[in-house]
Amino acid sequence: MHYRSLRPLLALGLLPLPLSAALAEEAPTPLPPVVVVGMPSPRPELEAPAAIGRVDTEDLAWTQAGIGLSESLVRVPGLTARNRQNYAQDLQIQSRGFGARSSFGVRGIQLRLDGIPLTAPDGQGQPSSLSVTSLDHIEVLRGPLAYPYGNASGGVIAAFSAPPPAALTFGSRVVMGSDDTWRASASAAGQALDGKLGYRVEGLRFMTDGYREHSAARRDQVAATASWQIDETKRLGLVFNSLSQPDAQDPLGLSRAQYEANPRQVDPGANTFNTRKSLNDRIGGLRYEQQLANGDSLELVTYGSSRAVRQFQSIPVNTQQTQPRNSGGVIDLERVGYGSDGRYNWKLSRGTLSAGLQLQSLKENRKGYENFIGATTGVLGALRRDEDNQVDSFDQFLSADWALSERWTVLGALRRSEVEFESEDHYIVGANPNDSGDKRYSATTPALALRYAWSAASSVYGSWGRAFETPTFTELSYKPDGSGGLNLDLRASRSQTFELGWKRALPRGGLFTLALFDTSAEDDIVPAVNSGGRASFQNADTQRRGAEAGLTLRVLGDWSLQLAADYIDAEFAETFSYVSGGVTRTVTKGNRVPGIARHNAWVELAWRRALPGWSAAVDLRHSGAVPVNDLNSDEAESYRVLNARLGWLRPYGRGSLGAFVRVDNLLDKTYAGSVIVNEGNSRFFEPAPDRSWFAGVEMNFMP
Repeated sequence: MHYRSLRPLLALGLLPLPLSAALAEEAPTPLPPVVVVGMPSPRPELEAPAAIGRVDTEDLAWTQAGIGLSESLVRVPGLTARNRQNYAQDLQIQSRGFGARSSFGVRGIQLRLDGIPLTAPDGQGQPSSLSVTSLDHIEVLRGPLAYPYGNASGGVIAAFSAPPPAALTFGSRVVMGSDDTWRASASAAGQALDGKLGYRVEGLRFMTDGYREHSAARRDQVAATASWQIDETKRLGLVFNSLSQPDAQDPLGLSRAQYEANPRQVDPGANTFNTRKSLNDRIGGLRYEQQLANGDSLELVTYGSSRAVRQFQSIPVNTQQTQPRNSGGVIDLERVGYGSDGRYNWKLSRGTLSAGLQLQSLKENRKGYENFIGATTGVLGALRRDEDNQVDSFDQFLSADWALSERWTVLGALRRSEVEFESEDHYIVGANPNDSGDKRYSATTPALALRYAWSAASSVYGSWGRAFETPTFTELSYKPDGSGGLNLDLRASRSQTFELGWKRALPRGGLFTLALFDTSAEDDIVPAVNSGGRASFQNADTQRRGAEAGLTLRVLGDWSLQLAADYIDAEFAETFSYVSGGVTRTVTKGNRVPGIARHNAWVELAWRRALPGWSAAVDLRHSGAVPVNDLNSDEAESYRVLNARLGWLRPYGRGSLGAFVRVDNLLDKTYAGSVIVNEGNSRFFEPAPDRSWFAGVEMNFMP
């Protein structure tokens, strides 16, 4: 590891000391906000022996377009959320390198909404299901205490819906911006039955022509919550989210030559096959909470989901015609899932003990079709794949915290997970063999953390944990040797992390955090063969070491400073070979893991009058160079982007009116905002927009 590169982050550890002294005359303020994820019981962030970031509603939506999580998660060190500018493929999110290899959606990270998993039991998740403007806050957990969340929990992103107001309130919000982008939403929220019933519902439409050619998209979403206070000790909650996205155009990635010639263009294959994706997502759940005698409590959650996807890809006609085992250029997928969680919490004299069970099941019908009929391309052709898949998981977990003394606290968690994959192939035609099969994975994931309260305003902690991550069904589908059946030799990745952290509270609600970590992964999932539109995978070891620093500081009256910075050195710990395009390629030990920038930083200087009133901010985002593949044959160059925004909010009568304008990429920088890792056609680059703007108006009123 290049420890010299850590010096700027380590030096930040000294920053709060003189700042605290300079501000010591100010009155004390409350502790930082309470966090929930990773803890047996809620506690202030300062007291949590883990790397946790929290983003509140003001930073989630106010003066933001509200299109996705990538706008706000930049505030969390160690977490990278990239907007691909491709609404057919969703965001690219990674936590300390977990999830970096995903070419679509999010994998390796657990997504939650009000305690309901948005991540399937095979580890694949879709953050576009969330409506940002319906949320109260998001908590992000990184490191060892995330691992007891089960399979594919390299990090946890937990979203919490906004609570209903005391009186009936209607709201509307309209945002417009570059590339004919607009987003309009309307909401209603309030309480009834003497405050026992609370509710909130939001409907929205988002449309854009897209920054690049052939990247237009439309989304229609509904987000609804309800809560019923049955009596003083019992509460029932309801969550429902719906997303409809018809024919979102897929501009594909660009080669190096295409990207440098014109970053707005698309590969010709996108127009030839009219690459696009339609999806319909539904998720709903019920949550029951009961407070019992002596401070004990019971939590029960049950949920269900459905997902329908039809995606037209750019696989060449000749490839499909000459390779009988090719599954075609159209994916047609229907998924139905359900699950339930139960947890009992004991309040102890000096701590808390929790125990619970989780059951998840996912059933999938997956078909593949040719993307041509005769000479006509981009249409639904002949059937080439037909299978029923199922993933079941059953977990048992235990967590506890205990105050050893006034200053020392220990926290431990243990989870036992079993994940079973089963596939039944119905398309057994000619040279296409029976690809049926089943595979079972199991693991025990422990975590342990020890915290020492240096003072009322400062604490240090150390933690350790083990994680595991199964392949997704997509990664498990094909064998490297081309024979039929699931890739039964593909093992689950298992990793171990050590972490050291320091937290210090600052005047006026400020906070400084620093975390150092070392993660070694055995059997990480890497490419084996990429040929004819089929990808198979194998295992190889990796190593990741890094540091993260976060700072929230209020200075000079109405001015505030926020910083999120991280360094990660992610490398392959062994040499391996894979086949691409019929050529064997060797990845050397010490090559960087693709998709991961060695340096990331974000800093914001904001001026806020106590709302209502004016606010303004400028922020600078930096990303180091990102290797595009395991060979490290190319990389997306490092970049720095400056953004600015201005907002205004004023009450009137029984409501409020607000407006904002923001300009992103103020200096008109040309850069690749994300990459498609190991893209088989070398179309790695996904360009980010040049200078762009958004303006919005928001109104709330009580009749």
